[in-house]
This record gives sequence, structure tokens and C-alpha cells, in this order.
Amino acid sequence: MNMRRIINVWTLLALSLSRLAGAEEGVTETRPNIVFFLVDDLGWADLGSYGETYFETPNIDQLAASGTRFTQAYAACPVCSPTRASILTGRHPVRVEITDWIPGARVGKNRNPKFQHVNDRDSLALEEITLAEVLKPAGYQTFFAGKWHLGSEGALPTDQGFDINIGGHHRGSPPGGYYAPYKNPYLTARSDEEYLTERLTEETVRFIENRQKDRPFLAYLSYYNVHTPIQPYRETIDHFREKSKAQFEGETPTEVERRGMNRTRRDNPEYASMISAVDRSVGSVLDVLKAQGIADNTIVVFFSDNGGLSLLGRPGPTSNLPLRAGKGWLYEGGIREPMIVRAPGWTTPGAVCDLPVVSTDFFPTLLELTGVQRPSGLKL
Repeated sequence: MNMRRIINVWTLLALSLSRLAGAEEGVTETRPNIVFFLVDDLGWADLGSYGETYFETPNIDQLAASGTRFTQAYAACPVCSPTRASILTGRHPVRVEITDWIPGARVGKNRNPKFQHVNDRDSLALEEITLAEVLKPAGYQTFFAGKWHLGSEGALPTDQGFDINIGGHHRGSPPGGYYAPYKNPYLTARSDEEYLTERLTEETVRFIENRQKDRPFLAYLSYYNVHTPIQPYRETIDHFREKSKAQFEGETPTEVERRGMNRTRRDNPEYASMISAVDRSVGSVLDVLKAQGIADNTIVVFFSDNGGLSLLGRPGPTSNLPLRAGKGWLYEGGIREPMIVRAPGWTTPGAVCDLPVVSTDFFPTLLELTGVQRPSGLKL
């Protein structure tokens, strides 16, 4: 996409937004809905639309074909909590005082750290203004499902502008794993062996089906997948184990990175099955948008909170090559993300954008796309 085309696109967008902003105050049904898919620890190269051939993501690839795929999208931090805060507030992790995953790493003296550890917050401050808190006064219904990791009681999604919270609490990984019982204080399993991602998807679909039809909505589906523990999705694991046998030979190759070991091939069947669960979920949500007749008035965003987990004391479950390292590292593999946006009337199907963007951009951009005014004096 060349610069002249980008300028033309944003000129048209500005005209559209000016008309929307000039609409009668209180009329909200014409504002677009928002569905935000946030995947945990998904690598930039883990999708078919980004060139991957072992992992399978047909529904996400179709979303990319219907919207704009970004090749230079970045997280504000190489770990989860800071990036999640940056998306919801439009503010850099330093501004919100969350610069590490909550409660954060504690580096021992034996590692001989160069700097003292930052005294971070253990929750997103209630004084911070979230996207949900700005959209609600404009008439939006606000729904959250999945991983929160920005605080416990008193700092939950329902304390930060969301009407509904399904499964969001202070933990960064599912305390009971991906199969019931979840041991999650905000999500009780309905049946034995229920799968977490399927349940979160069902709740999101139900919200969209039962929403107030005359009001727009924000549905924020924040997957626990594909964060550890790496537990296979039983619906597809056998398929990927057979595919792995047919496609690869020998042990998974690795390389040394500082004190760790980096995976250099995307060949993990358990991880592949977890990605397929996310892909099925995206397909289900997109299907209900179409069935409800609102796909053409819904902005859809797909993003990951940090790089894929490739590098530990042992090899991680994925590889970010040809980018260096992965989650937890400030090399490209730790901060570049897969990103897809479909905004009907504004994005072009199948378009590719090579301009650098970062997770703090979502907040102001979504306000512009919906015609909702940014709070005065807010420093983004």
C-alpha cells in the first residue's frame, strides 16, 4: 500500500467520520459494533495468512482476506499485562505503571542485573480510562470474556467499564487448565471435560444473539489460548500428530540464545491443536455476525498480546523465525504480532499494510471509527 493510497483512504475516512460525528446526539444504533479478538502468546508467523503451512487457520485467513492484514504490527511490551493495558487505555505501559506481567518477574542477585526492578502496579488503576468506559456513555453494551490479568477483585473488567465478565480474573494462565473444572472464580463449567475456549466462544455468541438490538456493542474476546500449559485440543490433536509425522523428519531443531534454547521449526502438534481451537472460535463468532445481519456494521480486530513463546531454558512451543527470539524478549520475535482489521466501508478486502503500528493505536483508532469523542485532556 503506497503513501498516496493511504492518504486517500484516511481522507475518505475523515469525511465519513465527520458525517457520523454530526449525527443527532443520542442516536446510537448507526454506530458500528466492535469485536476484538485478543490471542495470548500467538506468534506473528503462526497463521496461514502469514505464510504458515503446518498450523491451520482457515477462518482467521478468511478474515484476513476480507479485511486488512498488517505486516509491521507491534505490541507495546514483550509480555502480556502491559500490552493488554495499552490496548484498553491507549497509553504506554510506563504511563499506567505496568511494565511487566502481573505480578512480574523478580530477578535474583545471582543474575547480576544491570538495573533495579521497577516498582510496578499489580492492577490497572481505576483512574485510568478504558475503551469500554468511553464507549458505554455513547450507548455501547460492553462484554468481556477470557483472560484479564490486570487485577483481582476491585480491579476486574466490571470495574473498568464492562457490563459482563466471563472468566476474567487476576491469573495469567487458566488455573485449572483448559478442561473443566477450571478453578476459575468467574467461570463455572457446565459439564465435565468442557473445553475453555469453546465455552468462552459460546458465551460470546450468546451475548451477540441476545444483545439489545437497538444499541451497538463491544465484544472483547480475550483467549487464554495459546498460553501455557500446552494442552492439546482433543478435537484436532490426532490430525496434527499425523500431519507432523508426514511433514517433518528428525528431532525439532533448536539454537542457543543467551542462556536459553530457541525453537527453530513450527512443528508442535499440541500447540497446533490449540491454535485450531482459536480458529474455530473466530469462525463461530464471525458466523453469528453474519446470521444476525450485522457483519457489515461490525469492526473486527484480531491481535496477539506479545510474541510467540519460542525461547525458554528449553525450546518453547512455537518459532518466530526468521525473527529473533520470542515472548519476553525485545527482539522482533518478542514484539511483532499478527494483526487483522476488518472495518466495513473503510478497509479494503485483501489489503496489506506495511506501515508500523503499535497496540496503543487501537484506543484512538476505534474511537475515530465509531465516531465517539475522545475524553478531553486524556494523554495517549
